[in-house]
Amino acid sequence: MIKNTLLLIVLSILFFACSKTGDNSQATPKKIERIIISPEYLLQPKSSEVYIGVRYFKDYSDKDNITLTLNGQSGTQLSETSEQLLGTNLLFKFNSANQTGDFKIRCVVKNDQNTLEQEQTLRIVNDFSINTVWNSLDKSYSSSFSSIADRLKTTGYTLRPIANSSTNVQFGAYYENYAYLNLYVSKSFIPALYGVYTLIYNDLGLQQIKIANGSPDADQNFLATKFYADVTATYGNFISQNNTGNGKVTIFKSGIYTLTVTETPALVSTVITKS
Repeated sequence: MIKNTLLLIVLSILFFACSKTGDNSQATPKKIERIIISPEYLLQPKSSEVYIGVRYFKDYSDKDNITLTLNGQSGTQLSETSEQLLGTNLLFKFNSANQTGDFKIRCVVKNDQNTLEQEQTLRIVNDFSINTVWNSLDKSYSSSFSSIADRLKTTGYTLRPIANSSTNVQFGAYYENYAYLNLYVSKSFIPALYGVYTLIYNDLGLQQIKIANGSPDADQNFLATKFYADVTATYGNFISQNNTGNGKVTIFKSGIYTLTVTETPALVSTVITKS
């Protein structure tokens, strides 16, 4: 009788211990949530290295197994940071593609319980000429990313959100000398046309590329004279120039594209349209 009682007590203790262990494992799952893939450019020139940022969120501190591939090729991880509100952020570099087309970016994040995958398409083009950019940024593609990556001069990157509406996509800031104490790696887009880019669409497709080139009032480094000199060296002399009550409007031509530069005391901006 005593032996049976002792046996029952031991079995009860073992059962309780096992049950408690099981409950703990059920109560602390390792969740992986929301992978955000952010390329440095929405379009990538085929001759340049490709930089891609990854951000994801989790509720645990253990390390994960993370892979990022472009067209099936693995990238080199350059940095990793983790913050509670900003998630886990990694920056990868890939060799130049040396070919054009739409290539799949695939990110896989694994822990010992779960796996989360995310895919995006990156368009690789010959160059950043006006004609190439115009014909490559259809609304469906330019709206497929929620952000791009601005590389920091120290290490890592910061996300720049893409503002997307039914007709507009504002997708990046491209400057020869990026502001904010030069924290960011400078990057350019369409030659000689630095600034913040907005794409304007209608039912027929892309109608305008608007570029806020610089504000003399807000940016001490911006020189309108240098801007005009760069545009002239790239696209030739202007074909017309008219003074307005608040500044002037200068027209340049590049093949079938018209560049309308508007200068006011507060802003120099360019609108590209197709003839």
